Amino acid sequence: MRERTIRLDLTLGYDHGTGTFDGYFQALADGRALAGRCGTCGRTWFPPHAGCPEDGGVCEPVDLDGHGVVVSETRTRTRLPFTDEDREVIFVLVAMAGADNTAFGRLENFSGANATGERVRLVAAMSPLGHPAQGVVFNPAEDG
Repeated sequence: MRERTIRLDLTLGYDHGTGTFDGYFQALADGRALAGRCGTCGRTWFPPHAGCPEDGGVCEPVDLDGHGVVVSETRTRTRLPFTDEDREVIFVLVAMAGADNTAFGRLENFSGANATGERVRLVAAMSPLGHPAQGVVFNPAEDG
């Protein structure tokens, strides 16, 4: 005799603390780029780090202007974690002006065939987010 299966849909809700990075997540929600600058070597990281990955120095918050250049892209159809919508997404690595690393995020409002090399700016996410880290959203820069 074959076993029968029963579908169970489970939901888990909890309060997720933002801790040391609360300012960063609030800045993302406002469309601002809050980075971390090492007090020892002066390197700047976006997203910010509490401690510098190069020398372990303490990083202090610093605002960037939010502009950058796309250095790599991946286009796919997916459902972002903690969301219900399956859609086309352009994931990008962006060299942010004023930062010493690249930032991972999503590119929205872009209709071109190739985003690599495009100037972009960080914006407040317009679609619902499953997690605040998904708020790294870029649009094409108005100045090209």
